[in-house]
Amino acid sequence: MVDINPKYIDKEELEGISSDISLEEIENFDKHSLNNFVELKTIIEAKEPGSPWVIVKDNKTGEREEIFDCTSMNWTLALGFAHPDVNYAVYEQMKRLTHVRSGCLTPARAKFCNKLAELAPGKLKGGRVVINNQGGGLALESAIKLAIIAGRGADHFLTFFHGYHGTSLVTTGASQPFHAVSRFSPFGTEHFTRVPQPYCYRCLWKYKNGIYGKRDPQCNLECFDLVEKYLMGMTPKKLIGVILEPFQAAGGHIPFPPEFLKKLKDICEREKIFTIYDECQTAVWRTGKYFTLTEKYEKELGIDVSPDMMMFTKAIGGGFPLGALIVSLKIKKRYTPTEEHTTFSSTPISLTAGLASIKVIEKEKFGENCETRGKQITKRLFELQEKYEVIGDIRGPGLFIGIELVKNQKSREPYTELLEEMVLEGPKQKIFLGPSMPIFSGTGQMLMRNVIKIKPPLNITEEDANFACEKFESVLKTSLNNIKKE
Repeated sequence: MVDINPKYIDKEELEGISSDISLEEIENFDKHSLNNFVELKTIIEAKEPGSPWVIVKDNKTGEREEIFDCTSMNWTLALGFAHPDVNYAVYEQMKRLTHVRSGCLTPARAKFCNKLAELAPGKLKGGRVVINNQGGGLALESAIKLAIIAGRGADHFLTFFHGYHGTSLVTTGASQPFHAVSRFSPFGTEHFTRVPQPYCYRCLWKYKNGIYGKRDPQCNLECFDLVEKYLMGMTPKKLIGVILEPFQAAGGHIPFPPEFLKKLKDICEREKIFTIYDECQTAVWRTGKYFTLTEKYEKELGIDVSPDMMMFTKAIGGGFPLGALIVSLKIKKRYTPTEEHTTFSSTPISLTAGLASIKVIEKEKFGENCETRGKQITKRLFELQEKYEVIGDIRGPGLFIGIELVKNQKSREPYTELLEEMVLEGPKQKIFLGPSMPIFSGTGQMLMRNVIKIKPPLNITEEDANFACEKFESVLKTSLNNIKKE
């Protein structure tokens, strides 16, 4: 194949589409954008290919600066910005094809699906895969459809407090509600029953020693006893599925104890209820040397909690839009063309990027690096916890790190103001930090938004990790001082 060269428009003009933007263009965008929110800095380009550093432009002054990204751009860039191997694979794909119909098979589609089936944990290994070009929300809708198709008339699902599964009209109904701030009602809410999640740091049964992602040693899993009643028939309609993040991400960085997941799986298998895991954030080696959190529990704890279906997005596309669902072979049903397709769902670009990213992570052992750098950062955070009363809890593993901010460690009152101040202060000190999603009351009162996240790319260096720790403390100190001045 020949290299790509422009035919009608000169290179300089085409390069200018992405290389820069004027303040006038930013002002015009603000007039024309239907979304009423945009961050204060425009993302321009990677400092270096595959780097966690990015060059940004201030929307007001036009000045450029470099920022270290501890969010991986919504936990998506596992290999940093513009990784050269991924971009080369995409470039080669673009020379051949950029789009095909949803029903078409391409080399990238076949190889990606085969690889995902190989990597999947437990009962999902060797399973069947469906892909989309949007993300985890559409993957969940695919799972919901398949559960209903295979469920012989049942169409009700159990979900959990603080869960987040997307913003479509359906997935909003499966997620934590925002009654007073969302100006529309989700569709299909009658298909979901929501129950309390096992939030060990804020245990509903008043155990006080659930910390660092572990349950209280005295805990008897009373939280599961409650969930079990719903599994055994307390829902208004017969259950066909349970939807959960085994480690809640957006809703507060809350791990479900592995023992909870095992009990859940056992009862669901007995009652013929599908277990549907959302590992959109925890997969692709984000929690360490294993591809999924589910595999980590199997290999390190000897507990098989693998579900009937699992959704992926974020890093699965190598920085390009991609969602995927894999299902166990025990589910015999498959989709017809009318039941599951979108115009761009066979996108060869994203599938190529996703597979290239997986190859790089495996070859360079970036899962192991993620685990090492995660231990480095959390070790420093534990030291800071001794120094700062506002650090209530630190939850990993790997580079999937959440720090719960509190007014003081005894009361555990959420320190929402501090999180909001730190997110704003971070870019001023050359670092992006991630916030948890807000939890509102029915009247719109902010109940909590107090978990700040450190989730940089998996390929960061020891020096990068030290920088992240130093800046975290500096941002924390400055933010506390700013609040005192108000």
